[in-house]
Amino acid sequence: MKKALILTILLSIVSCKGQKKESKELVKKANTFFWESKLDKKVKVDSCLVLINQAIKIDDENFGAYEAKSTFLAYKKDIKGLLKNNEKMIQLRSKQPYWKIQRGLYLELSGEKVEAEKYYDQAILDYQNLFLEPNQNNEFNLRMEYLTALEAKGDLKKAEIELKKMSVDFPDNETLKVYKTEYKFKTKKELFEIWEKGTDE
Repeated sequence: MKKALILTILLSIVSCKGQKKESKELVKKANTFFWESKLDKKVKVDSCLVLINQAIKIDDENFGAYEAKSTFLAYKKDIKGLLKNNEKMIQLRSKQPYWKIQRGLYLELSGEKVEAEKYYDQAILDYQNLFLEPNQNNEFNLRMEYLTALEAKGDLKKAEIELKKMSVDFPDNETLKVYKTEYKFKTKKELFEIWEKGTDE
């Protein structure tokens, strides 16, 4: 009885690993197909979503599948789909504030500004709390996310202040140098114009 139980557990583990691998392979196929196929963009996006949904069906904790699905849904400008997908992303990455910022943008695009502000504020607070942890304030990528969060919320003055602080904290960072040279913070209106135009190509 004991041996049978151990064998069952081992088979379950092997099966689970196999499913996770299959799910990841489907996501990889979807991304490759999207970027390499010469088909009409709408056809490509719909085909990729079929693959991604299958990947999620096989492994509903494959975060990469939800990330890819977010990209494809954005091409379709499917706000309802994006919100539903984002809900799962927040569930799987509850300690990463970025996905709450993303949700705030989707909510605002759908006209739910009050609810959007709640997510912006919570995400900003989450970032500030993360920066209180040892060494987190020195994490360049996290600080860049925070810049994005401030911009998405529309708090451009604080974003400018944060950018100046980062210039002091990361004086030799090449990515930051390029960012400061090439990028200008966008107003909320400009961000939404990018949303409208950016997925029509």
